[in-house]
Amino acid sequence: MATMATPQRMNVQAPTAKIKTLLNNQLKNILKAENLKCSGVKAQMQARIITQLEEYARKGNYGAFERLQHLIYNPDSPARFSLPPVGSPAGAAYSPMLGAGSPIGMPPQLHRGPIYPSPGGHAPARLAFRESPFYIISEPLTHIIDFPVMPNNRHTLHAKVIFSPTVCERLRADANLRVMVYCAGESPLSPYTKLDIGFPHQMEIKVNQDEVRANLRGLKNKPGSTRPADITDLLRKIPNYENSVMVTYALTHKKFSMVINLVKKQPVEELVKKLASGNVISKERVIREMVTKADDPDIVTTSTVMSLKCPLSTLRMELPCRSTVCTHNQCFDATSFLQLQEQAPTWTCPLCNKTVLFESLAVDQYVKEILAKTSKSVEQVTIEPSGMWSLSAKPSPSPRQNGSKYGTAAAAADDDDDLVEIKDARVSSVKNESTPVPPIMSRTPPLSSREPSAASAPPPQAKRKIDDVIDLTGSDDEEEPPRGPKRQAIHATPRGIAELRNGGYHESSGHARPNGTGFVIHGTSNTNTPDPFWQ
Repeated sequence: MATMATPQRMNVQAPTAKIKTLLNNQLKNILKAENLKCSGVKAQMQARIITQLEEYARKGNYGAFERLQHLIYNPDSPARFSLPPVGSPAGAAYSPMLGAGSPIGMPPQLHRGPIYPSPGGHAPARLAFRESPFYIISEPLTHIIDFPVMPNNRHTLHAKVIFSPTVCERLRADANLRVMVYCAGESPLSPYTKLDIGFPHQMEIKVNQDEVRANLRGLKNKPGSTRPADITDLLRKIPNYENSVMVTYALTHKKFSMVINLVKKQPVEELVKKLASGNVISKERVIREMVTKADDPDIVTTSTVMSLKCPLSTLRMELPCRSTVCTHNQCFDATSFLQLQEQAPTWTCPLCNKTVLFESLAVDQYVKEILAKTSKSVEQVTIEPSGMWSLSAKPSPSPRQNGSKYGTAAAAADDDDDLVEIKDARVSSVKNESTPVPPIMSRTPPLSSREPSAASAPPPQAKRKIDDVIDLTGSDDEEEPPRGPKRQAIHATPRGIAELRNGGYHESSGHARPNGTGFVIHGTSNTNTPDPFWQ
């Protein structure tokens, strides 16, 4: 026979305070579940529930008391709670920690110890979370833990995770079996829809006094982009050992619910293999859609360029896929897409931003055939409206000679016109286009002091040999490169006169550099050397 529980152990203060905050519809749900009269005003319905709760506590009927208590704290989803029958193995393993120490207004199940299902027992209640291909929930390890609203201060909750011998063996044998914390916020549609994972904005989780280093926020303004918190490595895999889990949160304006689940993790590699052997978009279907668009008189179709690179990784695709709800032919790489979703599960197409599911992903056999028939260096192909494809044309390179941009001997000879023949090591001049000389500079020294300059010198007897160099990076379509900048006109200033007398060179530390040219003549000029501009 089960041990009788005392009314002091069954604290009625907390659920009584909670009853006074419920709405009429919630009170009616509780009364219907307890087979009590649902008519009357709000105060009468509250009195019936409180009387029933006190009656269960006075008689020591713990099972009925716990059931009604759960209905009070979960009035919108009363059917998700099930209590193991008294005397069953699961009921014996379950030891709730209730008592006068429970705060007013806090559901006693926040402090209850966890249970693990036993043969013939009932499993704890579940929250209906949205499915993820990366995590498959095997079984819950705790009851649902509700977070009271705390808009102005912080609050701490405690739970315990106890492993059965079977679960411990499974955790040691399978590295993909993980223990994860699931949490979701309450919304008006929570009882009717599957929940996205979401934690309070300010929340901290500690397991056996060690802080959990996990991202509990996800992407900003992206509901559902949060991953469950993995606490496997911080737990002690010892049968019947009480692993303590402490959750601290603050500044919440809505109710949250949390549960710790045993989860089977699916690696990206396995999902890619599953995708490769799953849905496909046939080549015939793709071509048929292209031809249908081309035959539409209201649409003018032309050839398009399709990239063979993944828009996510910018690398050549290995397994091209796209969603069956997408209308574009461009694909993305399956591995890159799944790796991104594992980090931040937004589940949107990277090309058209439509919502996609893992089940809707399919391998595009048309693009897969293109990848198989082209080399890895090919980055894009041209797609015709009829579905035919060809390699994208690129400008053919033309050979170049002498390293010039034009690739012909004539061009090289033209470039040689800019070469300067230096007859004297002490004198050099640069060929430049004629520039007007101010009148003040028009006077010249006597003819007796003149020597032939480079500008007026006859063509050189022999030019340097032109090396035959073939440059494959040029193009016949390129235009003639612009010539170098012209020399600036020297104005009638003392500094300009000095520059003109120095032949357009700036002298500094025995080095002369011409204006507007790219070569340097080293050496110290001799004061007895005639200036070429004044001869």
